[in-house]
Amino acid sequence: MRLPIRHVEGNLVFTTHGTTWAIWRVAAANYSHAPATAKKRRLKALESLFKSLTGEPMLMSLCPQVDPIAVVRAMVADVDLKKSPRYERLGHAVLDQLENMELTGRTDWLAIPLPALSRKDAALSAFSAAKAEVALQLGLMPAPITTGEIDRRSEQAARMHAQWPTGVTMRRATEAEILWIYGHSARRGLAEPFLPDGTEPKVRGRGRTVAALGDVLLAEGGADFTERRAAPGNPFDRRFLQVSSEWGDSYQAMLALSEMPEAFALPGAAYLQQLDDLAYPVDWTARLVITPGSKAEAKTRKRARHLKAQAAEYQGDPAGPPSSIAKHEADNDEFRDRLTASAREVEIRAMVTLAVWGTTPDDAQDRAAALASDFGATDYTFSRPVGEQTSLWHAMLPGCRTPRVMTGYAQYLLARDFAMAMPWCGSQLGDERGGLFGLQLASGGARPVMVDPARGPRENASASMAFIGELGAGKSVGLKSAVYSVLARGHQPGKPDSRGRAVIVDRTKEEEWARFAKACPGTTQVIRIDQSAEVSLDPLRLYVQDSPKVAARFCESFLTLLLGVRPMDLEGVALSEAVQAVLERPEPSMRALVDELTARGGEDTSARNLARKLKAVARKDLAAVVFDDTLPVVDTARADSVVFLVNSLALPKKSELASEHRIERLEFEKVLGRSLMYLIAAVARETVMKNKEEFGVAVFDECWWLTSSDEGLELLLELMRDGRKHNAAAYVGSHDPYDIGPADSEKGAIIRGLIPHRLLFRQTTRTLASRGLQFLGVDATDADMLDLVTAGLSPIDLPDEEKLARAGECLYRDLAGRIGLMKVLIPMDAAIMRVIHTTPTNYRTAA
Repeated sequence: MRLPIRHVEGNLVFTTHGTTWAIWRVAAANYSHAPATAKKRRLKALESLFKSLTGEPMLMSLCPQVDPIAVVRAMVADVDLKKSPRYERLGHAVLDQLENMELTGRTDWLAIPLPALSRKDAALSAFSAAKAEVALQLGLMPAPITTGEIDRRSEQAARMHAQWPTGVTMRRATEAEILWIYGHSARRGLAEPFLPDGTEPKVRGRGRTVAALGDVLLAEGGADFTERRAAPGNPFDRRFLQVSSEWGDSYQAMLALSEMPEAFALPGAAYLQQLDDLAYPVDWTARLVITPGSKAEAKTRKRARHLKAQAAEYQGDPAGPPSSIAKHEADNDEFRDRLTASAREVEIRAMVTLAVWGTTPDDAQDRAAALASDFGATDYTFSRPVGEQTSLWHAMLPGCRTPRVMTGYAQYLLARDFAMAMPWCGSQLGDERGGLFGLQLASGGARPVMVDPARGPRENASASMAFIGELGAGKSVGLKSAVYSVLARGHQPGKPDSRGRAVIVDRTKEEEWARFAKACPGTTQVIRIDQSAEVSLDPLRLYVQDSPKVAARFCESFLTLLLGVRPMDLEGVALSEAVQAVLERPEPSMRALVDELTARGGEDTSARNLARKLKAVARKDLAAVVFDDTLPVVDTARADSVVFLVNSLALPKKSELASEHRIERLEFEKVLGRSLMYLIAAVARETVMKNKEEFGVAVFDECWWLTSSDEGLELLLELMRDGRKHNAAAYVGSHDPYDIGPADSEKGAIIRGLIPHRLLFRQTTRTLASRGLQFLGVDATDADMLDLVTAGLSPIDLPDEEKLARAGECLYRDLAGRIGLMKVLIPMDAAIMRVIHTTPTNYRTAA
């Protein structure tokens, strides 16, 4: 077989029959889980583009293999491996893991044959191509395309591109990418060349590298090229194509879209986008013939006359004309009305071809049969014409003429109707580099999802993450995997002071976060907050050296929570004055504050009342962590991970915080616990924001305890707002997004809006599922999305083996706002895998 490709230069392909094609690489847009507004915007952008195209453009969407080595290289990029030996070992483990998976992606293209510049130009191009063919037949080296011709065609393609609307992003394809398209078509399912990233140098040899593209053999229905015999068997049972090359035999099955529903609407009409959700990869191309509405309208008039003539033939028949004629007349009238409604409207004759493949002929044919049945219920019919597999294979390549068989499968549509198929809407997630965080569940194979924790601050965005899900859905595992990535990837080359840091508040009785942090790379400091506390959290001692204003604010907020004082009441004012006075003296402390209030109490009743309250608090054993000035001040600057163990602190229930009446009657232990938790959160905030050379995260699992007070809400809001400038972020987790940012609070709405990374795990309660979808940014009333969250993510009513395989499924919204289905991966680190789970059985196993 020899492809009709003569020369490749830039994004131009010169063919052996005289035409020149230009190819662009299109940027896909996530669609299946996108918000309704984003879907409408994408539909309008596609419709506008198709109305701007002319001639016979070709749309392509191909599934390249993903190189596991490239994934690991992206994982370790920007990481100092000399200081991160465990992360280097993780890279080797991930490589072994990925090599056993079918890794695929999706890439989209637009190819257009450029119209002749003039009749003379068309004749000269055809003559030059024929002359080159004769030279080849005679064994001579044909003359290359002239630089003048290349410049004219490049300018023509650039002018054409400049006239298109900007709603669909695309760039010129490179020579390496164009050659990959042809190489991919011959080696589907084999060890095909990996997709270039667009940064490769230009191909040497003035386009002559295309000669290698013809070294393949095509066998309709398969054949054994080692023996001289025809392919045996029934051709109806062998509707596949064997593409043989030096790399092996590729077995491919081609299908053509033969029927569509008479009427369709979104989301069911998005059949091209839905190909990305199947359990196997599918390549597709759509050859279009675009006719301006003014010309196409004449055909509709002719068809209207023909239908009326048909109806007239039944005038003498008492039964009248068949109802199908009236229906066809109505359809034609509607098509004509829409065609003439706008001067920019076009008629599109679409010919869609699909390709699936397998390691054996049976695998390829089974996938083809599965594809046809998957769309059977939606009235989309895909056919495999007997003896035309080779023609359909050529139909999927730019530069080849449209095979005659394709004209029989043409579908006549308007621009909006074809746009509703949602081409170029394959889903993508994550960052170009970073830790391997999960696998995207799309297009048959596994698509690695990488997340760079520190990317947000580098690009003037927030790096905060939120994990929402019910008990056992995988929320905590996802949160821990994200923290592991921060600690493991922290050391950057050329930055000796760089590292990843995490400050974690552990409320669990099993101290699961402490065990996890100790298993992570780096050093760990565990701070136990109970009756036997060994360090002091006195805010006046903690921050007086760095910032007296910060010390005063944290102290006043802590004491207003503890004492139930309103900041602008007389007691609140007296407290503020006393704090300021203490900070102006050497060695300020909470003990010194008590003495100051006692001294002021002789003339100030408010100060006297505050002094009595503080003395009563100071006598409690749990309060020693703040009021005992003999304890050393906590130092969180040295360890990579800092864990506050607070399971001894009693906290009010959410129901007890629902009204002021119940708050006023809380037990002292709960009031003190709530106040200390605020103080701990303040220490976490200041720790992760202290050094800009370090990327730090403050981790608040079950974060309702922090956001239940205005002071805690303000603290979290400041961390969200200022984290970007200080190379820090907050990682929060809860069952309800309203725990992260309360629904009845303006600050709560702001906090929810400042979190770019959002992960929604299973929520079997539809109310919580709806809130989670709203937080994610999609239609919370969408029945399909609700069913997915309540029953489709990591279902619990599955056999143990399947349940384990589907653990960690979630909907993920990445930094770019794209939403997709993902499975969170546990780091392939033996120490982490032993402690990351939280079920009692796993505790016993780990022990």
